[in-house]
Amino acid sequence: MQIPFVTYFAEYLGFFIAFFANLTLIHLILTRTKNNFGSYKYLMLWFACFSLWYSIIDILTQPAMHSYLNSYIVFCASWFKYDPVLAPIIITSYCTSYGLTLVLLAIHFIYRYIAMIRPNQIHWFKYPHALIWPIIFSVVAVFWWCNVYFLLSSNPTFDAYLNETIYENYEERIERLSYIGPLYFIVGEQGDIQIQWKSCLGMINVYCIITTLVTIMCLGYSVYKKMQSVNDLVAEKTRALQKQLFHALVLQTIVPIIFMYSPTTVLFICPIIGVELGVIANMTSICLALYPALDPLVVMYFIRDYRTYLMKKLNLTRSVSTTTRNTSITKHDTGII
Repeated sequence: MQIPFVTYFAEYLGFFIAFFANLTLIHLILTRTKNNFGSYKYLMLWFACFSLWYSIIDILTQPAMHSYLNSYIVFCASWFKYDPVLAPIIITSYCTSYGLTLVLLAIHFIYRYIAMIRPNQIHWFKYPHALIWPIIFSVVAVFWWCNVYFLLSSNPTFDAYLNETIYENYEERIERLSYIGPLYFIVGEQGDIQIQWKSCLGMINVYCIITTLVTIMCLGYSVYKKMQSVNDLVAEKTRALQKQLFHALVLQTIVPIIFMYSPTTVLFICPIIGVELGVIANMTSICLALYPALDPLVVMYFIRDYRTYLMKKLNLTRSVSTTTRNTSITKHDTGII
């Protein structure tokens, strides 16, 4: 059995859509963003550039995933898979990029929370205070990369544990592949449990970053409540803007939950409780490949100036006119997304 075709198809599809969608979004941010977006313009640009990088490292890795008993692995299945130098670096960078995407999402929602609820603190997203966010991002990047490379990489015990199942399912010798992942524990012949402390420590560090979901949900709910209270006090035209912001907020919360948090949480937990997913674990790889293609599409649709410009380029001016009349806003609206 080989890696399912649908996995390769999703990775190439996700790459091409994400590559062109993020390039388009970067162009729109640089040329079609009004001054009233403030610092958020640079946060959007940062996120779009990183999504572009994520799509590139994903296609260079073409990650395949496998869950077996009390372990799972992510291994490089691209044309670099047998390279003893590049393959470990690529697969580690791929997993690091996943974690950094979650960090960027959290920063994204911190900005929204401050802009909507604590505007007196918005200086944290203006120079020089804004430098704190790239610093945090860089520290997390180094920490995550080292955590994955040194605590979750291959070892002789892991090779022996996976050798048979990898050959049966993928016709590959595990010692030739570069992979990362945890082996939580081994159940001995007498029923004794041998905890693999190195892997467990590595996964504890991973779980700490996964908790960014709590940050996103809490801040997102606070912003939603604020929008509801504002809608009772503002004019009809301003409510149209708030409606756009709410829809963007909802989708930009739901999309990562469906395509990032949920599949990886299942992949992380199943080995602990002894549920073997086998090749079905590749569904996680598919979801992670599609996410960077979806996020820029959400942004380009809900930001009116971007949507209008793109629709005009596609000669959909009639639809643009209707949309513009229904969603027009006053010049003094803040435009914060």
